Amino acid sequence: MMTSLRGYRTEDRRALSLREPILTLPASGTLVVPLPGAEEGTARLVRPGDKLAAGQRLSLPRRSAPAHAPAAGVAEEVEFREMAVCGPVWTVRLRTDGERRAAPLRPLPDRPEDEDVLRAAADAGIFDEMTGRPLFQELYRLRRLGAGLLLACAVEDDPWCSSACAVLREDPEKVERGLRLAAVACGGAQIGAAVSTRREEAALRRARPGLRVEAAGRRYPARAFLLRRLRAAGVSAGLIGPQALCALADAADGLPQTSGVITVSGDGVKAPRNVRAANGTPARALLEACGVSEDVSLVYAGPAWRGSALTDPDAPLPLHARCLTAMLHAERRRQSACIGCGRCGRVCPQGILPWQIHESLRGEKVEPYLLLNVQSCIGCAACTAVCPSGLPLSAEVSRAAAIRKSGDFL
Repeated sequence: MMTSLRGYRTEDRRALSLREPILTLPASGTLVVPLPGAEEGTARLVRPGDKLAAGQRLSLPRRSAPAHAPAAGVAEEVEFREMAVCGPVWTVRLRTDGERRAAPLRPLPDRPEDEDVLRAAADAGIFDEMTGRPLFQELYRLRRLGAGLLLACAVEDDPWCSSACAVLREDPEKVERGLRLAAVACGGAQIGAAVSTRREEAALRRARPGLRVEAAGRRYPARAFLLRRLRAAGVSAGLIGPQALCALADAADGLPQTSGVITVSGDGVKAPRNVRAANGTPARALLEACGVSEDVSLVYAGPAWRGSALTDPDAPLPLHARCLTAMLHAERRRQSACIGCGRCGRVCPQGILPWQIHESLRGEKVEPYLLLNVQSCIGCAACTAVCPSGLPLSAEVSRAAAIRKSGDFL
């Protein structure tokens, strides 16, 4: 990688996974479906022994999106367990059988209003794969911020990941339909798409002439720099994942979101692919579908710099887990003292100086004036990725933000 004043350039390793079409994986015999936000007992609508139909609602949380059964089956167990990317959540272990289907959700009218679209996104249980948040919450946030431009975001933040590009490439019509619905929810914003490279920009312009396309480049974190560039031009923009937009188009027809597309890649798999799998599919099934090697030493889910190691191959992945990477040799970084190179400050898209925060936190008393701009951290972890001393700078910035918020500088 090469540091620069605008992020750092990553080596693009997506070529193999982009060559093949998206592979649809049949539902496994056992699925472990996460129920995000269903901590309260009344939010969980399923009990062990219940017979479930495909598409049946499994939860009704107050502050998140509901989950739906990705296949017909029998609920064997409802348990609280740790999951990659999203942490501990309630889950339903579903043994699949039969072809029972639940009644469809209420479809959108021919001319929906903004509240109709927000309601459909919430009822369908759609998650934006770029933020990990429920889509209805993201649309409401963008409407409140007055976003004048909505972009289908195929800007990948991982050198191995290509799931967003694959969805946008294979179904641009559905993505654009979802974009138009999202624009209604945001008060009539303009629409377009964001990609990483000029080549992807040219290909999308040929496929969807007339659609506004922005090329963000390959300097991480590219999405943050793209938004900053548009803001400097007087454009308030919002980014939404192509999978979420496709799911919104399906929600208009009364279909919930029950599957996602995940890039299975890394030097530990023989045939990197983008795989469409049912919600709750175990990671083992995804890896085996792409020919995982027996010599893999590390598997992590999520982006390279913000993902989490996968210790249980039978663990499921949430809807917003966009990539699963298997590595033969895990990178081992030793920590040493800060050498004062300043790379962390040069790559930060928010103008934070992580090295200064690191030095401040080492003292007995934290000086408030040294914690500059820490509340604006977006959690991209670019500072940690470029640190030659292997320091956990992103975690230290998060800690500094918590100190500044609490006012406890001693």
